[in-house]
Amino acid sequence: MQTAQTDDLLMAVDGGQSSTLALVATSSGTILGVGWGGPSNHIHEPGGVERLQSALRASIASALQAAGCEPNRVQHICLGLSGVSPLAGDIAQALLPSAQILLHHDAVTALAGAAIGQPGVIVIAGTGAVAYGQLADGRSARSGGWGYIMGDEGSAYDIGCGALRAAAQASDGRGRATRLVEDIPRHLQLADLRAVHRGIYSHQITRVQIAGLASVVGLAAQNGDFIAQELLHGAGQQLAISALAVLERLEMLDSGMAVYVTGGVFRSGDYVLSSFRETLKERSPRSTAAEAAFSPIIGALFLAFKAAAVSLDDQVLKSVRVSAPQVAISKHFGQNT
Repeated sequence: MQTAQTDDLLMAVDGGQSSTLALVATSSGTILGVGWGGPSNHIHEPGGVERLQSALRASIASALQAAGCEPNRVQHICLGLSGVSPLAGDIAQALLPSAQILLHHDAVTALAGAAIGQPGVIVIAGTGAVAYGQLADGRSARSGGWGYIMGDEGSAYDIGCGALRAAAQASDGRGRATRLVEDIPRHLQLADLRAVHRGIYSHQITRVQIAGLASVVGLAAQNGDFIAQELLHGAGQQLAISALAVLERLEMLDSGMAVYVTGGVFRSGDYVLSSFRETLKERSPRSTAAEAAFSPIIGALFLAFKAAAVSLDDQVLKSVRVSAPQVAISKHFGQNT
């Protein structure tokens, strides 16, 4: 789609452990094009820098191509990344030489989208998990986001690991019977749990695939599997505990805040969300759990608008809603963080 040559263009990027999404929009809120790239975090791992470069280049270039515009047309870009590194800003600047670069943790952009730039708390539960809150005076607090080894309790990866342990215990007779013993190998297209074991310890099964087991747990829970239901219930509790830690650090436990939820884990059935709400209410009765108004990629766009002195008035928000493609709406409901 070609745009008027006088239009100021803005870009937003949302990147995490599973994929990277970029979009380009006009200052009036019309989204012109989107583009995809690979994972863009864990840059300290072997090949991490190269993955980041590849993801940003692919997503930005394909978004520009879809919009039919040249890189020098972009005046502002906001990047929301689960693994924030100054290198990402350098890469973006090289690709978009005329743009002002904004670089944030994706929890910041997720809250901007969820609350349309207003104060609140966001809990993201995708491949990883993190909670972040911000007040009107700019004070902020964060909980979680320590990664798959040190934290990420309640994340899809955490649920996946719990499912693997529960299946192993059931297989050995050390734990309660669960259909996960059969469901996990079937999902991974492997013969049995022993084959899963070999795949994990030979690194043929990736972290993203382990996180993908959360969907297996969700289906098992819906089919009445007690162990699966308990895994999801526990995830909801852990995610609420992160939200409560943020509220406490912001001194908002008693007065309460809107707590927005996003990420694939919250779509694993009502077990997660009901447990989340119950745990939240126990310590912060005035807080409310709400769905995000917009996805993190749109939150990044809102922050780019702010940098460009564009007001988020009703007309701009309407243009965003009308022109946003489904992938931009559903991004963090699938897998990321």
